[in-house]
Amino acid sequence: MVKKFIGSVIPFMFFHLICCGALLIFLTTSGYLLLIRQEGNKKILLLPLLLVGVVLFFLHWYWGRCCEKKGHKSLGDYIFMITLYIAFSSIFGIAFMIYVFIPWWIPNYTGGSLLP
Repeated sequence: MVKKFIGSVIPFMFFHLICCGALLIFLTTSGYLLLIRQEGNKKILLLPLLLVGVVLFFLHWYWGRCCEKKGHKSLGDYIFMITLYIAFSSIFGIAFMIYVFIPWWIPNYTGGSLLP
């Protein structure tokens, strides 16, 4: 039990520390973090992002319902539904990060280093 826990938690934490740290350094040094925070305050792209996400979610639901009525799913159906799921999950995840998490995390960020 402990080996499974350690074998799953350590790679997970290592992956997130390396990838998220590298992404944060890239966003900070390139100025994109400031642009994302400004977009989080302006909310210009919020409605289009939510609209596209809802349309993709509806397509996923509708396609799944049609496959249930048909009685089976082909390989193409599985691939299409997984692609739709990944697309709307990514859109809602990005919208959450831009419009909720980053403005909450760094509300008065004006550029530069995040650490004092």
